Amino acid sequence: MVLLEMKFLNDVGRLNLGPDGWLSILETDFAVSVCTIPFHRVADVACGETWTRDPFDRVIVAQAKAAGGKLITKDRRIHANFSGAVW
Repeated sequence: MVLLEMKFLNDVGRLNLGPDGWLSILETDFAVSVCTIPFHRVADVACGETWTRDPFDRVIVAQAKAAGGKLITKDRRIHANFSGAVW
């Protein structure tokens, strides 16, 4: 889902690089990898995210929660609702 949102953000000019480019940088520089948790588990967690109606934000936060990890974002609303948000 993160890669899809990055594609949308690149399409509208909010990111200067597509998802494959960013993923390559994140893998190389920060040892970030694509999570392998099954999507149905992430969707279950996302159903409990009621602070937003944005499906991308719900799923992205749920993915981080399901993995017990952090979420790299500068989105203020996510920071206000998810203590695992960094940046």
